[in-house]
Amino acid sequence: MKLKKLSFNKILELKNFKKIELPQVVQSKDILKRSGETFRKNMFSFYDKKNLTEWALRPDMTICSAILMKNIKKRKKIYYEGNSYQMPLDKIKSPIKRQQGFEIFYSKNKHLDDKEILETSLKILKNSNFKKKAVLKLNNIEIFDALVNRLENFPKRWKERVRRHLSRRQYFSQLLKTLSTNADIDEKVVDKDKRLAKKLRKKNQQEIYAGRSLKEILDRFDIKMKSPRTIETKKNSKIINDYLKIQCPIEEAPKKLNKFFKENNLNLVISSDFFPLKKNYQNNVKILFSTDIGRNVEYYTGMAFQVDIKINGSKETYISGGRFNELLKFLGYKRCPAVGAAVNLNLI
Repeated sequence: MKLKKLSFNKILELKNFKKIELPQVVQSKDILKRSGETFRKNMFSFYDKKNLTEWALRPDMTICSAILMKNIKKRKKIYYEGNSYQMPLDKIKSPIKRQQGFEIFYSKNKHLDDKEILETSLKILKNSNFKKKAVLKLNNIEIFDALVNRLENFPKRWKERVRRHLSRRQYFSQLLKTLSTNADIDEKVVDKDKRLAKKLRKKNQQEIYAGRSLKEILDRFDIKMKSPRTIETKKNSKIINDYLKIQCPIEEAPKKLNKFFKENNLNLVISSDFFPLKKNYQNNVKILFSTDIGRNVEYYTGMAFQVDIKINGSKETYISGGRFNELLKFLGYKRCPAVGAAVNLNLI
């Protein structure tokens, strides 16, 4: 089941992607800025005592390529190959992920570039031994953001919270549970939180807890007290949960979504412009819309997709990708819109 490396590179080079080399290590701070302090346990890191700097084997290749592209001022198409290193949730799986990525930076025409990434992915799939019974699932994170913005009786801080933690599935589920049970607005809980906040104000405000300073935590608590959530927001948990279960052929997506928005009294209308691919089949590959796609990558901001295949009866993701317009800005650099994808070479 070998994909000829030369033909893979040729596909990209014919589309004017230029090969680059990525550094094997990155400063840990660049990863933790985006993923939070809790991600540290997933990294293979070491400390440079001479320069007082913590480094890590690259856990994410897109972050590495983005940092290399931070100063570009015009559209650039790149590709690379190598390993990323991250402790897997499933202990049976290898912590080494071999992949080949291809990306477009300074991507100002999202419709054109999103479509190019998708069509390139389908071309790579066609050139592999996995093309039979492959399914491409497509989503757009912008739709979720729009839905959250339309929710009524929902404080701004909660809207930001659910958007921010969409990719952290376990924590996200806890947030929805809090919404559905209204545990956070129980008078006894609120009174307990106020007493705890009073104690914390006496401590060093620069102390770090879970990646945030004590001052940041207390500032957010003050906002919470000034803008309390009401019991009426309980229904928002169900709306979000139901939305994240939607899956259908891509041609039916606008109609299905708009029906859902209307049934939930949301002032929102979606057109087919949100989807770079609009037909149920392309190159004999089934195209589905699924609101669950893209939730495993926290920096996706728009289109997200994955190509699933079956190997020995087991479903595997062969190619995945999406748009990440805010990644460089979040890392402390100038904003640079970008989109890309990666092929899972571990499957070959």
